[in-house]
Amino acid sequence: MKLSAQMIRGLLAFGVAAFFVTTSVRAQDPAATASAPAAAQVSNPVGAPEGWRGFYLGAGGAYSNVSVLVGQGDCYDSCYWGDYYDYDEGDGDFGYTLHAGWRFHQYGALEVSYLDAGPIGWDKDLVYMPEFNDYYNNRIEYSARVTEVTVLGILPFGEMFEVYAKLGAAFSEGESVQRLDQSFGDQVVTRSVSDNGTDVAWGLGVGVTFAKVFHVRLGFESVGIDEDVLNTRNDTTLDSFLLEGQFRFGGY
Repeated sequence: MKLSAQMIRGLLAFGVAAFFVTTSVRAQDPAATASAPAAAQVSNPVGAPEGWRGFYLGAGGAYSNVSVLVGQGDCYDSCYWGDYYDYDEGDGDFGYTLHAGWRFHQYGALEVSYLDAGPIGWDKDLVYMPEFNDYYNNRIEYSARVTEVTVLGILPFGEMFEVYAKLGAAFSEGESVQRLDQSFGDQVVTRSVSDNGTDVAWGLGVGVTFAKVFHVRLGFESVGIDEDVLNTRNDTTLDSFLLEGQFRFGGY
């Protein structure tokens, strides 16, 4: 599972910028401090996620890719000591997501989600294939459908913003269409490999709420997948960037 430094910096920068924008707006708005305490107790600020409980539905787009730990015998080409334990990525593609959840507390939610990802390209030369006892150049298209059941830890800040982290189980159905060209010969093998599995899903992200009931969030998530669908022998994950909209029912 890989979350690069650029990914982390991008998500954190979004959250920090949102916080300072919100703070600046409140500081420049005299009405924000002029309201009476009693009125503040009765009314809920527009879009304030910290005061909300209830059910929600959402959908969005995803950009997904596969990430494979390089090394331990799989780094045959362009392998250098400094990146012996690096990660290789495929050619990502766009998909879509659906989700439904229950915000049972200002700091927590339960969620069920669905991700349709692919087809994702994975090309790797000089892969040793034990079943053929030879080396092959792999040309693979991988697609997956993943259902997740996760728990979200949520931290609201400002009047509209929140950050979240999620952890749970992922139930995946994956399929790869493989073309295997013999590296030192002329044999060509084409085949399909399917796999259904259960693994850990985790993610993090930031969100902003509009008009109390509309919420938009940007996140990253990673799901472990079976190595066989890409003919690898090391840790393999399906990583996705998600941009989703959400409608919230009741609770205000």
